[in-house]
Amino acid sequence: MAYRIMKSLISNSSKTNEELSTMADVYYGTGRLTEEQYTEIAGLIGQRKQEETGE
Repeated sequence: MAYRIMKSLISNSSKTNEELSTMADVYYGTGRLTEEQYTEIAGLIGQRKQEETGE
């Protein structure tokens, strides 16, 4: 459930990348994301950062 929420927020949210990263950290720290899911979410947030900065 947390995985789907995070993917949706990354795609369709006005939350900042910092807020999304914090949320992912909390979900991972509490065991609601697996290591594999956390790695994917972190990568998606990184891609979003690149798209916003045009790098």
